[in-house]
Amino acid sequence: MDPHQYRVGQTVRFSKNTRGIDLGAAPTGNFRVVGLLPDTQGRNQYRVESVHDGHQRVAVETEIALL
Repeated sequence: MDPHQYRVGQTVRFSKNTRGIDLGAAPTGNFRVVGLLPDTQGRNQYRVESVHDGHQRVAVETEIALL
């Protein structure tokens, strides 16, 4: 497992076109990394929280990018 690329407290956005058509569009807006999660299938995961409304979700490293 590679170390996590992002750290708690960093602000990220979901990359465009990261989700398949069946899963809907990528979430918009800024998200703050609030937790580092174990990898799944060799991909690091993060708990991120919307800066706008506080909604939390899980993202894999390839889905997000620094601002």
